[in-house]
Amino acid sequence: MERRGPQVNHLSFADDIILFTSGRQKTLQLVMQTLNAYEETSGQLVNKEKSHFLIHSSTFTSTRDRIKRVTGFKHKEGVTTYLGCPLFAGRPRIIYFSDLINKVLHRITGWQVKILSYRGKAVLIKHVLQSLPIHLLSAVTPLVTVLKQIQGIIADFFWGWRNEKKKYHWSSWKNLSFPVEEGGIGVRNLTDVCRAFQYKQWWVFRSKQSLWGDFLKAKYCQRSNPISKKWDTGESLTWKHLMHNKQKVEENIQWKINNGSCSFWWDNWLGVGPLARLSGHSNRLNNKKVADFWLDGQWNYRMLIQQAPSCQLANILAMEIHIQQDRPD
Repeated sequence: MERRGPQVNHLSFADDIILFTSGRQKTLQLVMQTLNAYEETSGQLVNKEKSHFLIHSSTFTSTRDRIKRVTGFKHKEGVTTYLGCPLFAGRPRIIYFSDLINKVLHRITGWQVKILSYRGKAVLIKHVLQSLPIHLLSAVTPLVTVLKQIQGIIADFFWGWRNEKKKYHWSSWKNLSFPVEEGGIGVRNLTDVCRAFQYKQWWVFRSKQSLWGDFLKAKYCQRSNPISKKWDTGESLTWKHLMHNKQKVEENIQWKINNGSCSFWWDNWLGVGPLARLSGHSNRLNNKKVADFWLDGQWNYRMLIQQAPSCQLANILAMEIHIQQDRPD
């Protein structure tokens, strides 16, 4: 974790909790003392049969044995699931999403014995099958192969089977995914749904204050603005998707000036995109705010002449300032 960012030592939801800690004996003993104090106070017991610990694959055997001895928990290898989403490091694999695929297959298996019309199948697909992966897609981006596999299973269900053989598919799933008025049946393409959630992640990252956003900003954007950043090898997959989609989303974001807290160079507050793109200088590490170019409630003309792009100087000076100190941009 980045030391200058939020120090996340646990995640909790209802009766599920994840603790982040080192493998040192003193630290482990403090964790167990806290859990024991909780048991004595609440009367509830931690189920050690359902509890486990995860460590890096290159961790020393002595460290693994120490954790097992002090905590009494089992060592779990591979991926773990938290709130229905697989947690993993590195590249995603198809096996990580096998539970989701099996869930779709299980629903379809119960419907196969029933006689359903195409209209009835379309209703089940739109309101049941396509709702199953929504929670997961909002947090994790599966492999394209996984999405195609799920859509293939749904397409086979829609067209049906005869004598244990698939019926002929009279139209591709891409065509069926169009709205009814455009010749489709109104089902959603999971690739589009996945991309929409990726766009929403960037919107939340840019517009809202959250622990997730603060963590990413501290890790990747300490000195420079997120707009100027590029993904580099070794950085997280979530950050990679954010960097890939930011340009498309930023084209549809414009900032309204209140107290001048948005970035002068990188936020689209003038309606022409980031001013840094129009400048001949590198402003990657320039974090000046719009308010820095104000003087006594008016534009600082001399400062704008020296630094702002000359092609947009007239537009900036023509923009009226209505300062609202109690409201951020």
